[in-house]
Amino acid sequence: MSLSVSALNKSFDSKPVLKNLSFEIPAGSCLGLLGNNGAGKSTLIHTICGIMQADSGDISFDGEKKTAEDINNLRSKMGILPESGIINPDLTGREQLSFTTLLYGLSPEKLREQTETMIEYFFDNPDDLNRRTGTYSTGMRKKLGLIAAFLHKPSLVLLDEPFSGLDPSTSRLVISFLNAYKREDRTLLVSSHNLSYVDQVASHIGVLHKGSFAFWGTRQEFTRDGNAQIEDSLFNLLVPDEKNTERLKELLN
Repeated sequence: MSLSVSALNKSFDSKPVLKNLSFEIPAGSCLGLLGNNGAGKSTLIHTICGIMQADSGDISFDGEKKTAEDINNLRSKMGILPESGIINPDLTGREQLSFTTLLYGLSPEKLREQTETMIEYFFDNPDDLNRRTGTYSTGMRKKLGLIAAFLHKPSLVLLDEPFSGLDPSTSRLVISFLNAYKREDRTLLVSSHNLSYVDQVASHIGVLHKGSFAFWGTRQEFTRDGNAQIEDSLFNLLVPDEKNTERLKELLN
């Protein structure tokens, strides 16, 4: 499922957060969404999936413009991992996944085999899914959220900080899973501050800065055909201005 956004605007209390954003993610691509804290990354994800409504602009899937109601009806084709998660601490892991399938309008029985396979992939001890999620560590909650985002094999996946809270070995599992999940009819958007992990999954890079794109293009373009590290490219793009440099000098004197 391709995704395109045209002239998207979103403000909070009259403060612009997204400013006239226009872009397209072709089907089969993975966008690495980068930017400093407060750049608008989470707001963009929430607007695309219908958690928030834009002030103006259009969102299209496979070339068709969609209203807020249309986006809600497309929820069964989307996989969403908010940064804060959507875990109910009073439910067990399996109950949480069953509840998630109902939110997508799907049958838990139909997805049982797929769900169990993913549990075995991400969890060393599948019995952990019988415990209340309120007893889970941050990493366990993140793994459960990832399973919930993918269990119905969505065509569009929006992941906000999927690696935060995960140990390196689990992060490697997630990277392998994301790369294996890619297909010509699927689109992924991954927002993360872990640049080395983004570098391993992204085909395209978008850098949000103060609500607008400071860069939009392929990963090869962003890293100058691999001649620059993704960290260096991002720093060079968002280097602090002279005013902030002068303030730092004053603090250190």
